[in-house]
Amino acid sequence: MHDVSRFRPLPLTVLAAVALSGCQASGTAVAGDAALTASPVLSGSQTAGQTAGQTFEKATEKAVRMLDNAILPLDAFAPTPEQQARLVNAVRHSVALCTNRFGMKGYDDTPLPPQRDTTPRARRYLFVDPALAGRYGYAVPLQPPSQQQKPPRSTKAGAGMTPIEEQAVLGGRGPKTVRGIRVPEGGCIGAANRRAMKGVPPDAEFLVVRLESEAYDKSLRDPRVKAGNAAWSACMKRAGYTYSAPVKAWEDPRWRKAGDKREEATAAVTDMRCKLQVDYLSVRLTSEIDAQRTIAEGHGPELRAFRRHLGTRLANAAAMLGERP
Repeated sequence: MHDVSRFRPLPLTVLAAVALSGCQASGTAVAGDAALTASPVLSGSQTAGQTAGQTFEKATEKAVRMLDNAILPLDAFAPTPEQQARLVNAVRHSVALCTNRFGMKGYDDTPLPPQRDTTPRARRYLFVDPALAGRYGYAVPLQPPSQQQKPPRSTKAGAGMTPIEEQAVLGGRGPKTVRGIRVPEGGCIGAANRRAMKGVPPDAEFLVVRLESEAYDKSLRDPRVKAGNAAWSACMKRAGYTYSAPVKAWEDPRWRKAGDKREEATAAVTDMRCKLQVDYLSVRLTSEIDAQRTIAEGHGPELRAFRRHLGTRLANAAAMLGERP
């Protein structure tokens, strides 16, 4: 429930986008303020508490705005939301054409609109709004249920296929022939992905994601981040919590146990307020920007090739989308 691995920079693949019928591409924006200010007051009289609460609310808003508006060096190489949507929609369209040949008429290839990353950028540094932390503890949902994307419609009405045949047609696992038609290697999804990546080296689409992950890990070793961890840890210690780094608080086994969640909520609120007090988010963001810049400078030829490969993939997508149903 509190696994922090999902908040790291994660790969975005066309195959996953087809399976989930969604796309999560990073966007870019104008860089915002880098400074944070917050009152060190965590308790006191009702009036003081209300004032502190208002201060933390403003600090939270400023911090989230800073993170959302920040431009990281590798953002310039990643597909835009519009480009990612086109890549995904091309594969969905190709899969639908393929499944139709086998009599599967229910595969939904309705074009998906461009989408920004649905994971709040603040989660990258294990930060959530203290108000939400007070409600959910460390289990704050990534999106409200009303904003979560609905699964694709795939009724396969009238197809008359067995589950094994459907699995074979879509993913290539099972019989090699269905209804007298040979199943392409990897099924319709595999065939669509091969077309989308024609002329592009294997795994070329993952370069930026891989470098982002390397930069993230590099930033964790930054002395500035280590100092930020120490400052955050001291703040938590004053409130009665002993953790060497924020990840330790998120992964505390106590929060996985059923029962009264008030202690978890109190710890989570204190955690977020301490991050604001010690300017933790600015430190993390600055460190990761520097790490990405260093890594990008060391991989110039590969990143330029990535841009060329993206152009090839977009040309493939245009051809695939131009095919008639």
